[in-house]
Amino acid sequence: MKIVLALSMITTLLGAPQAMAQPCGWDQNSGWVGRENAKTGDGNWADGVPMRFSADFSRRTIQPRVEGYFDATSVTCGEKTHLTIVGAQSADISIYRIGYYQGAGARHVMTIKSARSFTPTLKTPPGEYLIKLTSKGRTSSFIPLVVRSKMHKSDITFISSVMTWQAYNQWGGASLYKGADGGHETRSTSVTFNRPYDGDGAGQFRYMEQPLVSMIEQLGVDTNYLTDIDLDSRPTITSASIVFGGHSEFWTDSMRTTIQNSIDSGVNLIILGGNTSYAQTVLKERTLIGRNPFRDLGMPESLIIGSQFFALGIHKDLEVQAVDKWPFNVLGKNTVIKGIYGYEADTAMGTKGPGVEILARASISPTEKGFVAMSTYYSAPSGAGVLNIGTNGWVCGLIDHCPWGHRFDEQTQTQLRLVTSAILKASKRPLLGKWRVAQIDIPTRS
Repeated sequence: MKIVLALSMITTLLGAPQAMAQPCGWDQNSGWVGRENAKTGDGNWADGVPMRFSADFSRRTIQPRVEGYFDATSVTCGEKTHLTIVGAQSADISIYRIGYYQGAGARHVMTIKSARSFTPTLKTPPGEYLIKLTSKGRTSSFIPLVVRSKMHKSDITFISSVMTWQAYNQWGGASLYKGADGGHETRSTSVTFNRPYDGDGAGQFRYMEQPLVSMIEQLGVDTNYLTDIDLDSRPTITSASIVFGGHSEFWTDSMRTTIQNSIDSGVNLIILGGNTSYAQTVLKERTLIGRNPFRDLGMPESLIIGSQFFALGIHKDLEVQAVDKWPFNVLGKNTVIKGIYGYEADTAMGTKGPGVEILARASISPTEKGFVAMSTYYSAPSGAGVLNIGTNGWVCGLIDHCPWGHRFDEQTQTQLRLVTSAILKASKRPLLGKWRVAQIDIPTRS
């Protein structure tokens, strides 16, 4: 059954007929991300919308709020996306581009009074955006939106995992995991993008992706931003690397084909998360249908990423194995990162797939049936490098704000930043697998 939107007031605001789209003329020359982040940021961008976790970790108080969603998760120059307002007749929208901006974290692009729609212009260059909705007498919220470039050439392509956010989204009552009563038996078999996200409205973006986006832009890595829905349409990726954040669990068959084709053509795959590509879903007309583990279909995620999800609810130290090799060689003698494996983690043990190098691992726990959490790496025949950090605590650990309550001290955050920086700098390299050849610890498994 589809989820029925449960609020009493849902108003779709339609804009006037769109004028002829004009080229935006965005600065897309080499170094554009650095030039963009030299602009003045706005450190008050999140005022009125404190970070609130989504899905199982959402703790909302009942209060009047203004929420909304667009009819697309990404748009490019000249495309219009319509806005649906929930809980108010109208709202002002403040548009923020997420980046570094000298530590401010976002740049205020514009505010549109009583907004009806949004169309990217010269003022809204490619990137990750949070749109703040405000309405008198209502609690404010965000809507995430990606503005994508029409140019395919960039250092990396960063993927925003909106399908995973939506699968877990309990706005209106049910998700692909739980029903309104919190039970697995009452879960929905399909969920729609035609509803807001729970939590603060931003899905899982602010803790599973934004810390990484901020680092990417601080380093000035030229980036093409897409959502996983964009990958479902099978684009040709020409960046040196594809980069995922902390939680990209739900993939379609077409999305998986895009990733495999990209690796086969020499594009690197960098995963700074865990439990990646675990669940197959079907995307049809802005609706996700079903959840089937790829391994149950004879296609375990390890065939692509080298390792796969194996443990839930763990909290383990990361012990570096490749001490003198990229990317953990930047830690010097500090070869342990405390508590970073978890809440979900991956392993290459007991799996199928290419031979992999164990970059780091955890110690064995009896509750894990002899398997251990791992960070793995392999060199594909095409020359692409494939790195899976193997834990969804990595990105949220950068800011010590993970939804399951794990805490990380300043030393741990510094270690995470050092390794992440080394990964991102190397991700600009074409054919990473030839520059950093994997030293195989676990051979090919079939």
